[in-house]
Amino acid sequence: MGKLGKNARKFAKKNLQSVEKRYRKQKPFLKRKFAKRDARRGAEDVEEEEMIEQPHKKRCIEENPKDIVIDTVFDKEEGAALDGGDDSDSDGYLAEDSDLTNGVVNGSEGKQKRKLARLNKNESDVMKRKVLTGSVFSSCCNLVDEEQSVQALTSLLNWYRAASHYGHEPSGITNSDICYDIEDSETFANVIIFVLQKADDTFRSILGLSGSANKEKILKLNNNAKWDSVKPLVKSFFISTLHLLKQAADLEITVFALAQLRVSTVFFAAFPEMLQKLIKLSIDLWVTGEETLSHQAFLILKDISMVFNSEYFDTCFINMYKAFLHDCDTPKANSEKRLPLLRDSLVELCSQDMQKSCTKASVSITQLAKLLKMALTTKNKALEKIHSEHYTSCLDLWVSFIAANVEDYDLQSLLYTVIQVINGVATLFIGPRYLLLRVKCIQWLNHLSRASGIFIPIASLVLDMLEYKTTNEGKKQKKKLEAVSSVKLPKNWLKSQNFQEQCIFSVIELLANHFAQWSFHISFPELATISIMRLKKFNESSTMEGLKRVVKRFIEQVEMNIEFVQMKRDEAAFSPNDQQAVEAFLQLEKRSKTASYTQYYQNIVDKGLGVAQKKRQRSWNKSEEVRG
Repeated sequence: MGKLGKNARKFAKKNLQSVEKRYRKQKPFLKRKFAKRDARRGAEDVEEEEMIEQPHKKRCIEENPKDIVIDTVFDKEEGAALDGGDDSDSDGYLAEDSDLTNGVVNGSEGKQKRKLARLNKNESDVMKRKVLTGSVFSSCCNLVDEEQSVQALTSLLNWYRAASHYGHEPSGITNSDICYDIEDSETFANVIIFVLQKADDTFRSILGLSGSANKEKILKLNNNAKWDSVKPLVKSFFISTLHLLKQAADLEITVFALAQLRVSTVFFAAFPEMLQKLIKLSIDLWVTGEETLSHQAFLILKDISMVFNSEYFDTCFINMYKAFLHDCDTPKANSEKRLPLLRDSLVELCSQDMQKSCTKASVSITQLAKLLKMALTTKNKALEKIHSEHYTSCLDLWVSFIAANVEDYDLQSLLYTVIQVINGVATLFIGPRYLLLRVKCIQWLNHLSRASGIFIPIASLVLDMLEYKTTNEGKKQKKKLEAVSSVKLPKNWLKSQNFQEQCIFSVIELLANHFAQWSFHISFPELATISIMRLKKFNESSTMEGLKRVVKRFIEQVEMNIEFVQMKRDEAAFSPNDQQAVEAFLQLEKRSKTASYTQYYQNIVDKGLGVAQKKRQRSWNKSEEVRG
């Protein structure tokens, strides 16, 4: 053992330095080699972990309330971006013949040019100053009306351009040589009115187009020799009119210009950039304009989506949708009157292309359902999004769209989804502060039920409003309840007499609307019995005599309805399983509308519509007259 140990120590002494030296040389190489191997293994492990975690991460991103923005749901679609287009390098003025007498002039065109040359001969020493006087204007108008003179129309369009830009640029100078001016205010107004009225007819007459010319015919004009001379005139007319619409302060002029420009919509097929400008300007006027102006702007957007079909339907709808929801976020004094008009016009546009609109409605409603699902799991950010005018206005839009088209199209899947969303919103926000939101939800359900003919139970949602804790000690508020908020009421309203009255009147109105639809159904007694029991219980505990009389009157009418249906049901000889006989039950009595309770229900429904809606309908009819 001792000798073996001694030999080992001797060997170590002899060879230790060389071993350590060799190890030091190999160490960096081994370190790099194993480091690369470890790095590769680590990278593979990370990739595997990412692949495992990726579905979970993706699911989390989809369920993040921050990523669900209601008004940008269609931004990724083609046609969503609305570009105003580049301003043309042309200033809108047209080149006129400076020397009308040069060359060979033959026929009636020569007479026109010589006459215009004499009329436009008033020039200053330094600069050509073309002044539109009453006599010059009359002569140009006659030439345009009688002979469709291109040269006369060119001169009028130049003065029209100067008139439309009046006050928005230093002068009517196109270059250092020519300045267009108008003699007086009467001529100024006449040139605007004449060009707006006659331009389209003159363009069509020169080109030989009928009033029913479509987009394809306009695009084929590129092969027409006359189009080369008329195209600059059409472009100048559009440039000047769009500028006039942007800058005009007079409502009548703006409405008139829109109505006349609408006739020439088909010519925009040759000018895609200006068509984008027209859409953008029309949407601005539709959202912000006075009622008649808004409707005229909508008619242009509607015509664009019809004339250009799917090419511009998406552009019009998506940008109108965003503008509508954005406007809902900024309440104004007339929002209660204006927003339903915007909603109805948007529904009318959607109804033009049901295939695309149903797809967009499905995407939007699914998004609303996702937010509701998150809110039900008490996610505050999702609650905030639902608790907004954005959400309720979007839901209101699709309810109106489904109700308007469910009778003619298969919208059952959309109908089912939106009913679930409405029920979820109504049960998510409970308590007296959300009275108006709950009323709105029940109105939506009644509207869908009436439009589709499907029974949608609403009694439990309505009767819960009887349980709101109120007192009769509050004072009557001066403001109307609807003017405060459509989502959440302030706390000081809860003890006011207005709030107590609003609760009961809302219950009566909503139940009357519901019962009016099913008052002659064979199962009406079962439908109304629980509601009557709850109302009787409320009357026993209430101390407000005025409200008690209203509730008592309602109970009496519903009980008469129950007795009548029960009596007719007892007399019926058919089996309850006979579906055809059940559907025909009391249909004659329903159509006659002579029963006292039927008239009572209808009176309550009519009062609920209010004077505001009747005024809104009258204003809409006036807009239709302007359209004609």
